[in-house]
Amino acid sequence: MTFVTMGVGTREVLLGLLLGNLLAVASWTLVTAPIAVETRRSLFSYLEQIAGPYFSKIYNVAILLFYGSLAAAMITVSAYALRFALGVPVQLEWYPTSGMFILVTLLIAAVVVVVAANGFEAMANFATICAPWMLACFICGAAVALPVLALNATGETGFGGFSSFIEVAKDQIWTGTTPAGAPGISLWEVAAFAWANGAMVHLGLIDMAIFRFARKKSYGLFSGIGMFLGHYVGWIAAGLMGAGAAVLVGLPLTGLDSGDVAYATLGFIGILVVICAGWTTANACLYRAGLAASNLMPSVPRSRVTLYVGVVIAVAACFPFVARSIMPLTVYGAMLLAPVGAIVIAEHYLLPRLGLTRYWARYHGLKLNPAALLAWGVALAFALTMLLTGAMSFYFIFIPEYLIALALYPLLAARMGARNSWPKREEQQAAREEALTAYEERREAREAEAAEVEDDEEDPSGFHTARLAKWMLFGAGVMLLSMIFFAVRIMVLSPEPALLESFRQTFQITAIVCTLCYFITAILAMQVTDANEG
Repeated sequence: MTFVTMGVGTREVLLGLLLGNLLAVASWTLVTAPIAVETRRSLFSYLEQIAGPYFSKIYNVAILLFYGSLAAAMITVSAYALRFALGVPVQLEWYPTSGMFILVTLLIAAVVVVVAANGFEAMANFATICAPWMLACFICGAAVALPVLALNATGETGFGGFSSFIEVAKDQIWTGTTPAGAPGISLWEVAAFAWANGAMVHLGLIDMAIFRFARKKSYGLFSGIGMFLGHYVGWIAAGLMGAGAAVLVGLPLTGLDSGDVAYATLGFIGILVVICAGWTTANACLYRAGLAASNLMPSVPRSRVTLYVGVVIAVAACFPFVARSIMPLTVYGAMLLAPVGAIVIAEHYLLPRLGLTRYWARYHGLKLNPAALLAWGVALAFALTMLLTGAMSFYFIFIPEYLIALALYPLLAARMGARNSWPKREEQQAAREEALTAYEERREAREAEAAEVEDDEEDPSGFHTARLAKWMLFGAGVMLLSMIFFAVRIMVLSPEPALLESFRQTFQITAIVCTLCYFITAILAMQVTDANEG
C-alpha cells in the first residue's frame, strides 16, 4: 500500500523487493547467525563486554526510542480497525479528531501494556499462531482484489496470464507515479528499503538472541526464508489490496487507512487481521522497549518500568501521524541501530585478523569504549548530513553508514589501546570461551541422548498426544488452504461483474468459518504439545 502512494512502478516493486529481501536473507545467514553461534551470547551481553556498561546504557536509550515509537504506531494501526464497529471517522490529520478514537486507542494500549508487562510468553505463542494465518489472509486479499482491478481497467474481471496481470498492475496499482503525478522511487531504492526494513535486527545483530542456541550457523537461513515470504508476498499483496479497496470504496488510496483496505477486501476478517498485526507487533516492540528501560533503571522491577514506558507510548499512539510513519521509521531504525552491529562485527572478526586485541576496552578497565562511541557518532553524523542535505537517497544511507562504522572502529581502536596485549587476561578469556563451547557441546549431547531415551521408552499416552497434536496442526493447515482456495477461486473463475460481489461475500463468510476453525485447532494443538512436553 505504501509503495502505491510512493508511486513505485510494477517492475521496480517486483524486482526491487526480490533483491532487497534476498539481501536481508543473506544478512541473517552470513552475519547474524554465525556470530551468535560462535559467541553464544545476545547482542546486549556481548556489547557490554566489548564497549562497556555506559555504552550499553546509551544503546538502550536508542532501543527504547525506536521500539517505543514502533509500538505506538502499531497500537494506532489496531485502533484503526476497531473504528468500523464504533462508527469512528477516519483519522487523516496528524492529531486525533475523535474522542472515541482516543478512547479506543487507550483501551488497546492498556491491553498491550498489561500483556507485555506480565504475560509475554502467552502473547508470543499467540503471535506464532497468528503469523501463518495473517500471511494467508494477505494472499486471499490479493486474490479478491485482482478481479476488481481487472474490471476497473479492462471492463472484464478476468486477465489472461502473467502478462495481463502486469498490464493491470501498471495501470491500476504500481503506476510509476505518485498520486500527485511525481515520479516514484527507483528499483534500487525499493531494494534498499526492503533490506533496511530488517537491518536493525540482522545487520544490527539484535536477532543474535534468537540464534545463540542454534546448533548450526546455517539455521539463519530458515529465519530469513520466513521473513522473505512475509515481506515479499505480504508487501505485494498489500499493494493489490490497497488498490482494490480504493476501487471498491470509490475513494483515492490516500483517503483510506489500513482498516478501510482490510475491510473492503476481506470483510470482518480483515478487521481482525489489522488488529492482530498491530497487537502482536506492538507487544513485541513494547517488551523490547521495556527491557531497554529496565536496563537503564535496574533497581525498578521490569514490569513496573514497562508500565511507565507503556503510558508514554499510549499517549503517542493517539496521534495518527505516528502510524503513517511506520515505513520510514524502519529505515530510521536501520540508520540508528545498524552501525552498532558493524562495531560488534569489527571487534569480533576484524580486530584479531588485524593483530589487535579483542575485548581491549574491558582489559583496560574502561566503562565506556571511546572508539565504539566515536565510530557510532561519526556514522550517525554522516547519516544526518545526508538526510539534511539530500546528497543521497534516504533509502541508501544506512549502507555506507554501516561500512563507515565497520572500517572506522578498528582504526580508532588501534589508536586507543587495542594494539596492547594482556597475555594473562587473554588466556583467561580463551579458557572461559573454551569452557562455554564445551558446555554447549555437552548440553547438545545430553539433549540428543534424552531424545533417544524418550524415543526408546515412549509413553503410549505421550505418543498418542503427540500424534494428536500433529493431526490438529494438519487440520489447521487445511483450514488456511481452504480459505486461500475460496479466494483464488474468485480470481481463477473471474465471475461476471454482476456475480463478483456475490462471490466476494461468499468468500468472506467462508473466511470467518475457516479462521475460527484454524484458531481453535491451532490453539488446542499448542496446548496438547505443551502438556505432552510438560
